[in-house]
This record gives sequence, C-alpha cells and structure tokens, in this order.
Amino acid sequence: MSVKVFRIQGTYIRLNRRFKFSREIRAITEEQACEQLYTVVGSFYRVKRQKITIDQVTEIPPTEAKTLVIRRLAGIE
Repeated sequence: MSVKVFRIQGTYIRLNRRFKFSREIRAITEEQACEQLYTVVGSFYRVKRQKITIDQVTEIPPTEAKTLVIRRLAGIE
C-alpha cells in the first residue's frame, strides 16, 4: 500500500453562512482521507460533522499538489 494525495472539495455551514473549502490530504484510501478531513476541518473551524458536506474527492499526483507540506513529503521540493 502506498500513500496517495487526495483533493477534497466541499462546503461547511458556520454561523448560518455557507463556506467553500478545498483541502489536499495524504491518505491510503479515500475513506481515510474523508475521515481526516472531518477531523481537521471540524477542529480548525469548530463545526460539527453534520455541517460539513463533501462534494468531490479526487486522487491527484503529488506533482499537482499546491500545499507545500505535501510537496515536501512527496520529495518534490
């Protein structure tokens, strides 16, 4: 099993407003990436899982990652 990079796009509701997000997460499976997203977004923005909606999950090559930490872990930069 190898670690893959997933780009997850969606929305969350906070203070009766809807916000869009796009996150890049390293995980082995798509389910693990979604679970990690719920953890990160929920703790950072203080929203419950029920208020987070995942619209799209795509696997991307590490060279397309925009996040510097992911690019460094992949050995690109």
